[in-house]
Amino acid sequence: MADDFAVAATTEPGSPSPSAIEKVTVRPYPKIIFFWPTWVFSIVAAIIMSASDAGSPPTHLGTVWLCVFAFNLIVIAFDFTEVVSLMVVALIGAVVFAGIAFDFLGPIGDFFASLKLQMNANYYWTMFGLFTLIYFFVFLKTRFDYWEFRHNEVIHRRGVFADIKRYSTEDLRWFKEIPDVLERIMCGAGRMILTTPREQHPIVIQHVVGINRIDEKVADILGVKRVTMK
Repeated sequence: MADDFAVAATTEPGSPSPSAIEKVTVRPYPKIIFFWPTWVFSIVAAIIMSASDAGSPPTHLGTVWLCVFAFNLIVIAFDFTEVVSLMVVALIGAVVFAGIAFDFLGPIGDFFASLKLQMNANYYWTMFGLFTLIYFFVFLKTRFDYWEFRHNEVIHRRGVFADIKRYSTEDLRWFKEIPDVLERIMCGAGRMILTTPREQHPIVIQHVVGINRIDEKVADILGVKRVTMK
């Protein structure tokens, strides 16, 4: 879903910009960032298991952890556009009402109640540590692969030795897209698509966290008019 479309700059390239912002940094992230619910719940479960009596661990803690992990897998596997999200909500509502009317939800609830999956504290601590380590390297990667929007140019910095590619903001256009509703809810994430006549193909910056805030800053620093696409 394309929310905003930036059109021609109101100032000529090289002229002073009214914005006090010197640059806007945009960092693309991998999809692993959307596993933060599993990461957070892992530390919660680890603390609960460590604090509980070894002889009487929480009955359904493992089942809840697995449901959170399964939810994260679904977020990664599918794109939930607005239409798809509405269809899923409608389907769940229809199943619930049908289950109440025909009384078939009871066996489903009994099935989940009978699972009683159990993982020890070491498992949860290991999962939390694994995600923490991955997120640490993801953080490092975003320090060496990012975009800078300046008044007269867009700079792509990449690599330890800071390879640089520059794009003029003259005739630059960009779309802000939020193709996945769940990703927007979880991280406020979307993608930016840049187009310029000097590049044959559009430039896509994926999984930008806080896309709405960043889009406002980019519009401010480039001094552009914006048209909302219905």
